[in-house]
Amino acid sequence: MPALTDDVPGELIQKLGEDGARRVKVWLDSTTRVTSTWSVYDRFGADRLMYPWPEGGKSYSYDIGGLFFGGDLHQQSFLVECKKYSNPNQGGAFDKFLAQSYVTLKNYPQLADHFLWVTWHPFRQTSWNDLASEKNIRSALVTEKSRIFGDITDDEALNSLDASIVADLVDRVWVIVLSDKQETLVISREDRADLMRIRVLKEGQ
Repeated sequence: MPALTDDVPGELIQKLGEDGARRVKVWLDSTTRVTSTWSVYDRFGADRLMYPWPEGGKSYSYDIGGLFFGGDLHQQSFLVECKKYSNPNQGGAFDKFLAQSYVTLKNYPQLADHFLWVTWHPFRQTSWNDLASEKNIRSALVTEKSRIFGDITDDEALNSLDASIVADLVDRVWVIVLSDKQETLVISREDRADLMRIRVLKEGQ
């Protein structure tokens, strides 16, 4: 396993993180568009959702991983960062998410096709439509340059990044805003169980 993540949250933040990850996992499963999901808070998921930063000897992690089901997304993989926040102070954390997703896509492209940021509160509203633009990704890489490129200047960081990975990442980042009430508007657990049984029967034919 990589070195422990450099984010060491307090007890309250940790509880919010676990609750957010649990609720997002339930929501994703309830969409019926995923075949499986795993959480960093589970023993199975912990080893599969942590990756080393290129520089500094530390690591980063995602909260959830999984596989999509059906349509054009069938069997494509995804990694999820969950933020059970009730305020818009998420910009710095989102920059880190963009930077770590760049690293993941560049160094471990076989492990993730999509990167999902799931929150309970919108943020950076004035630039909402450009959150995952090439410009913002480049800015995030400069902000997190020491973890990716080491001790270099901003200009050196911009010259060191892989422009093709940045362009590719634009289409792979999802930003999803949930709400407490929205979480209830999904298929029931009983109906989902029936659907899963039907799928298994079809696969066995």
